[in-house]
Amino acid sequence: MREKMKQGSFAVEASFVLPFLVLIVFVCICLALYLHDRSVLASCAAETAGKGAARKYRSEKELEAELSEEALALAFDRLMVCRELEVSVKVTAKSVTVSYTGETPLLSGLSFREEETAKRLNPARFMRTCRKWKEFWKK
Repeated sequence: MREKMKQGSFAVEASFVLPFLVLIVFVCICLALYLHDRSVLASCAAETAGKGAARKYRSEKELEAELSEEALALAFDRLMVCRELEVSVKVTAKSVTVSYTGETPLLSGLSFREEETAKRLNPARFMRTCRKWKEFWKK
């Protein structure tokens, strides 16, 4: 009789512990998927900002439109749980900023924002300025 009671107590204890363990596993999987999407978007933002900074002789409006399409296409197939994704690209004479804003349906709608900025450098102008200063100091 005592052995039957021990077996029954194990089933009761397992019925309390098992749902808690399943919940913990589910939350860990959801957070892993969320962090995956955030890291993908951070790398996509950095890559797009770097590409935009390398394109020197385009107008700011033209470059913004081009980079917006590229940024959306770059991240589209890589995401796992993100459903609503917005891309914002801001191009100035000195920098390119790419930001992603999105939301996931997991865990009551986690949201995120990833942003990267790259400087637009003009090496030809820099070299010309250096040469002018070098000639100035020689005189």
